[in-house]
Amino acid sequence: MTKSIFNGSGYFMNDDRASGGKLAEDDILACAHHGGAMKRSDWKLRGGMCMACAKPICAHCYDRTAKFGCEGPEEKRIAAAVNDLYRRSQNSKVLGI
Repeated sequence: MTKSIFNGSGYFMNDDRASGGKLAEDDILACAHHGGAMKRSDWKLRGGMCMACAKPICAHCYDRTAKFGCEGPEEKRIAAAVNDLYRRSQNSKVLGI
């Protein structure tokens, strides 16, 4: 079994057939730069790939990548925030705050 970067984020299903609408189904991808959810069909039309981290990104982040470069995957920012919180809590324990 192979693991793809396009699998595992989720599945979208909106069933409005009872009220005269239609059934809408699609795979969900997570933007690697800000973590937002996007439908796979929308990503195919307007999204892109980050050439630095090789992950799918939304159209807004794709435009920002052209100007500012790769802003790092969401996982890096979360890990940095957790490490910063741990460092601050350890400093406050040492200082007795």
